[in-house]
Amino acid sequence: MAGTHGTRVTRPWQRHLRRALGTEHNALARAADRSRSRSLVLAVLAVVVAALLGAVAARADLGSAERRAEAATPHLHRIDAVLLTPTRNSGGTADAVAGRYRAAAAWTYPAGQHNTGTVQLGRPTPTGATTTVWVGDSGQFVPAPPSTADLVSDAVSLGLFVFGCLSLLTACVLGLRLTGLNRRADAAWQRSWAELEPVWSGRAAREPGNGEARRG
Repeated sequence: MAGTHGTRVTRPWQRHLRRALGTEHNALARAADRSRSRSLVLAVLAVVVAALLGAVAARADLGSAERRAEAATPHLHRIDAVLLTPTRNSGGTADAVAGRYRAAAAWTYPAGQHNTGTVQLGRPTPTGATTTVWVGDSGQFVPAPPSTADLVSDAVSLGLFVFGCLSLLTACVLGLRLTGLNRRADAAWQRSWAELEPVWSGRAAREPGNGEARRG
């Protein structure tokens, strides 16, 4: 049985790359085939560039968020607040299931300044218990500073969004390009077939006026 030793297998991506670079020696390759290969190679490069831009956007966003967090840190203060009322559901049953409760609380910040407000808790807590809250320099509630994991998650989400948008744009452009190439290739094939089919099938020789003997 004949073996395949010494036979060189050409992978599709290698064939497309050689066609795109013009180094393929294939007499059957059409101009449309070479254009299709160039389009595919350019699309792959565009996706690679999209990934790089997504990474750059993510890194820039993470750096900017870290600088904002660092600048805000001196103005954020974590203090204890005393609950003045029993906890109650923030809304309805869904809030209770999600573990969202509210209660009136009091705290002192800055020194000597007494403040009151409504705090959110994750579980029912009795009156007089203490809970941790974040306040600004004025003593009013502020959102808790984001954790490093939150900053990284947001940056990764932005990078994936940039990569996804650019990849989708690349796919749309590639689809339109390949559709146009396929239409032109089909039209060229039909023109060639219209010229070759009569000769290939022998119909041209049988048609009157093409040398067929006519009966007198």
